[in-house]
Amino acid sequence: MIAVRGCMFPDDRCYDARKNVWLKSEDSNVVLLGATSFGVALASEFLAFIPKPIGTLVEADRAVGLLELAKTIVSVRTPIAGEIVAFNQAAVVDPSIINADPYEDGWLVKLKVDNWGGAKRSLVSGSAIAPAFEEAMRLENFEGREE
Repeated sequence: MIAVRGCMFPDDRCYDARKNVWLKSEDSNVVLLGATSFGVALASEFLAFIPKPIGTLVEADRAVGLLELAKTIVSVRTPIAGEIVAFNQAAVVDPSIINADPYEDGWLVKLKVDNWGGAKRSLVSGSAIAPAFEEAMRLENFEGREE
């Protein structure tokens, strides 16, 4: 687990620090996608999760769903192309689980991808996680999260 300004980042995932999402391989061609703890800290509270339908083909940098916050609605964008093969029904029913457990119970969608090995090269992992999120937090003027 990697900590950056009070936000936690499990080191068994790949991240896109600009989109505030994580991806984790379930098998060779299905990955879970969810919001990072930094994204959760920025949002403070999710009021609704509205995923795109199962079977939707999404290109890289396109939305897989929407998250409703107190004063806005934000798109959840995927850094990789794929087909939505499942979404987290529990997060649709009770979006507070995204806040409470963004890395496990609060996952958002499952994507079927053609080339996970190639796709994850555009993401950060391992020792690159902390510097990527330090920079993202600096750009957002994020001081840190209370622990």
